[in-house]
Amino acid sequence: MTDKRYTLITKKYKEFFWPTLAMTMANNMALFVDSVLVSTFIGVDRMPAVQLCFPIVAFVNMVYWMLGLGGSLLASNLTADHKRDDADRVFSVSMISVVAFGIAVAVLGTLFMPGISTVLCKDELYLADVRDYGSILVCGMPLLCFIMSLSYFSRADGAPKIGFWAVVISNCVNLCMDTVLIKLCGMGIKGAALATVIGYVCGSLFMLRYIFSKKRQMRFVNPLRSGRFLSSLKNISVKGIPTASSQLYIMLKTQILNTMITSNVGPVGLQIYSIYSNSLFLIYIIFIGTAQTLSPIVSVYAHEGDYDRARYALKRSVKTALGGAVGVGLLFAVLPQIILLLYGIKDPEVISACKTGIRLYVFSYPGLAFFFIMSYYFQAIKRQRLAAVMTVLEGLIFPVGFMAVFSTLWKMTGVWIAIIATDTVASAVIILHLLISKKKHQSESSISFLLPAEPSPDRLEFTVNMNVQEAVRLSADAEKWVKDRLDASISKKTCLALEEMLTGIVSANRSSPEDVIDVVLRQEDQCIVISMRDMGETFNPTIIEKGREKEFDNVTVLNKIAQSIEYDRSIGMNCTMIRISR
Repeated sequence: MTDKRYTLITKKYKEFFWPTLAMTMANNMALFVDSVLVSTFIGVDRMPAVQLCFPIVAFVNMVYWMLGLGGSLLASNLTADHKRDDADRVFSVSMISVVAFGIAVAVLGTLFMPGISTVLCKDELYLADVRDYGSILVCGMPLLCFIMSLSYFSRADGAPKIGFWAVVISNCVNLCMDTVLIKLCGMGIKGAALATVIGYVCGSLFMLRYIFSKKRQMRFVNPLRSGRFLSSLKNISVKGIPTASSQLYIMLKTQILNTMITSNVGPVGLQIYSIYSNSLFLIYIIFIGTAQTLSPIVSVYAHEGDYDRARYALKRSVKTALGGAVGVGLLFAVLPQIILLLYGIKDPEVISACKTGIRLYVFSYPGLAFFFIMSYYFQAIKRQRLAAVMTVLEGLIFPVGFMAVFSTLWKMTGVWIAIIATDTVASAVIILHLLISKKKHQSESSISFLLPAEPSPDRLEFTVNMNVQEAVRLSADAEKWVKDRLDASISKKTCLALEEMLTGIVSANRSSPEDVIDVVLRQEDQCIVISMRDMGETFNPTIIEKGREKEFDNVTVLNKIAQSIEYDRSIGMNCTMIRISR
């Protein structure tokens, strides 16, 4: 009876994982191939200009992660609580704010690019390229904010494929236009930036499908009407800051490390570091795809007190990320020349240094994978302060500190050692914190991964197949559980409510008998709250068809015996909450 099954969460995980991974792959592969095309068409010596402009992208990423990802997580929690109006307000505030920010970046970036380029680049050799590339790139920032932020909300709304296809289209167009503008039209570094902007335009046009979709749950409302625009913006930002701040630290770290490497190693060292940085897009495909699959699922399940399933999603994510890290690491360790061939590097000095760096850096992949997953997990379980501390350590303090010491002592070898030390030490700190927390709570209720390890005695969970007989049997078992805690009146109502709801869901899903229903009963004072989740056809018990108010169908009976019934869709699942009292 209490043996929980993971069929539903496994199915939801797979449904989210593959489109999210594919979206990340499309985005990161395009960034990687983009850098390869720049190196191939106009020379590897021009590629550092793209790397030097990365702080602009990281700054924009920081804000759309904060407002888009943070807003989608907050909206998911509100939807799980059946607060649809509040979720719509969060969606509206988030999207309006992030697009307005993108427009501001485009305008101010265009006006002040000469000054910005001198901050980004200290070497006169690359200054003109940085100015040319950055002045066009900033024009696409409103579209980038729109695509990525809306993709987070569409995924939280149970439509992850829309964001995936928007990114695929955007980056396919980008790569095609790279060839046309750089090679055929001879536009050089300006062509690379313009190709990126044209790709954003096409991706944004595709995302309009979600805006005009009749199936979407998130709706635009006037966020000023309730007078809570600023408070909503604050809540969104607080939710998104821990993950988004990583982009701030990446921006600062990139700028500082570029300066350090140029000073301690020279222009050749900056070329080598640029190749390494761009090759990271390949390994980040696995890490980001897995982490962004984990985030909304853990957020919703942990928010509802289903800690066991939240841990299940975490453990699955850690295994996936570590497996990918080891697999890609072995490939690069054995065949580092794969990257060198793609970039068309012919300088023996650069080839030798790159091979050494690639082979050394693979030792940091497992640590980086673990850190990446755990940072998203901490945010999802509302440990924002811990997530923020770990992000600043791994994203700024460790890399800058280690780089300052090791690159001064051992030049380019020191660069690789600093990178390895950063991810290894950051992961060790997380493991140490988990162990200390577990030991600290041994005298109280035990915890596992910062969540209660044992289920509450006032909570009953089980999974039902799409089978009427099993639904009736488990409803009777639930009646006994309630009767041991409350009176016979509530236990009988609970049994009847379960039967009516479960048989209604089963009847609506006769064409998909392989689906299951997760059921949770919890005692709250002198009442029972029943929560149900399924991924099948919609059975909405809050809607009584006109003219059938006096009949005895499932919906009518439910509404007569329940104190309240709430229905919504959260992360693409049917979610029903029924409250039973005397």
